[in-house]
Amino acid sequence: MVFSPAGGLSVLLFMAVVIGVCIMFIGAVGVASERLEFSVNREVIKVTILTLSWLAVGTFLTYTKIFQFRPYPVALAYFIVVLVLSIGLALSKYGNRLALGLSLSALVLFHGFRLPLEIILHQWAEQGTMPTTMTWTGYNYDVIAGILALAVAPFANNHKWLAWMFNIVGIALAVNAVYVGVMSSPLPFAWQIEPRLLLLYHIPYFLVMPVCVGGGIAGHVILTKALLYRV
Repeated sequence: MVFSPAGGLSVLLFMAVVIGVCIMFIGAVGVASERLEFSVNREVIKVTILTLSWLAVGTFLTYTKIFQFRPYPVALAYFIVVLVLSIGLALSKYGNRLALGLSLSALVLFHGFRLPLEIILHQWAEQGTMPTTMTWTGYNYDVIAGILALAVAPFANNHKWLAWMFNIVGIALAVNAVYVGVMSSPLPFAWQIEPRLLLLYHIPYFLVMPVCVGGGIAGHVILTKALLYRV
């Protein structure tokens, strides 16, 4: 399977999105810890180490090309691990702190990263780096979640129903994006399309999975908890 690297500028913009998501997560833990009277420095250091370790594991697996040697069991297992750990993080004490310590507007606004991400993915599809099925010209409409996040965030604190609306629509779009991603991959039961979705096999493209997909899923679980806490 041939992989066509994307243009340099789009990769730099992609890395800016990835770094932005990581900074938002670490910064959010710091803000929530301060509001809930935890040790800010200690908690920020802990989540920074956690984040860097998570990125290092994914980088190591991609660099060693283990996904290419055993694409079916290893890549699928990694995908499942990302989903489980993302949900686990959201259900952990850090997820609870973010749900309690951050405003609904902030939790909704976090998902705004999905707009520039989807624009970048669209560019990659036009360059032949990934299949068009993963963009709004195909079957992935996650760009709507990014637009809605930016539109709803300013009003989410005063209009809880808007936050609920965004959360439900965002979850549906995320589930659809995951499904389309799986069916666009080289897995044996996937769609027979060209090019296949090979981002997971290459640095830094693989970061879409552990940072952007994982971050979006964790963000929705945390937002759901925050909405349930605010009766």
